[in-house]
Amino acid sequence: MPPTDYTIRYPYGLNGQDIVGVGITALVARLDAVIKFARPSELPFIEREKCIYQRLGQHHDGILRFYGSLEDALILQYACNGSIRQYFAKQAKPVPLPLQLRWVQQITASIAFIHSKQVLHGDISCNNVFLDKELNAKLGDFAGSSIDGQAPLICYETSHEHPKIKGISIRSEVFALGSTFYEIMTGSKPYKELSDQEICDAYIKGKFPNLAALAAFNDIIAKCWAQDYASVDKLLEDVQAEGMIFSW
Repeated sequence: MPPTDYTIRYPYGLNGQDIVGVGITALVARLDAVIKFARPSELPFIEREKCIYQRLGQHHDGILRFYGSLEDALILQYACNGSIRQYFAKQAKPVPLPLQLRWVQQITASIAFIHSKQVLHGDISCNNVFLDKELNAKLGDFAGSSIDGQAPLICYETSHEHPKIKGISIRSEVFALGSTFYEIMTGSKPYKELSDQEICDAYIKGKFPNLAALAAFNDIIAKCWAQDYASVDKLLEDVQAEGMIFSW
């Protein structure tokens, strides 16, 4: 009689914390998930995102959990508080500084991680960072991202892109992070009152929003916009160091 195999083989994206019941013949797990699907003409975006989630794996807390696919759809973690931008839109009071500091650190760590996996996001913004029930930041929406040097299928928002940076690169990602941090610290995108052309003109002239009134990350945002970081790893060091200052 063959030996009984007692090893639990969890479906993709699941672990022991998801188990809600154990019977004689099977285990039951609960998914707090959403289904992401698209029109047939947009299936290449779904395929690109699936490929990237498979590359990124299941073990980084700053990435939306990927539970696998269902026909031409993706099964993803449900972020019950929506995106950071949506969260800001619902708040009657300013977001507390400790929460802002946490988001900036979590986002930077997530971008450093995906870069280590040869993935460039291509559309970093508060619209593509989602919040779970504990308000932890989860990077998502890789539908147009670049993997292994492939051309991206999307582009950054105008306020998150420098007109002189061509294509997608570490430089473009760092610049977009600067604008994302600015939005986290102020609740608004850079130059929200200007048209896209006016934003481009300002950036070309080296004019950026004033940072003097920000509670934190003034110098870091300025360095992101000036493209002074050669990698997100170095940016993460500065972000963590500034976070330590406010933790005392």
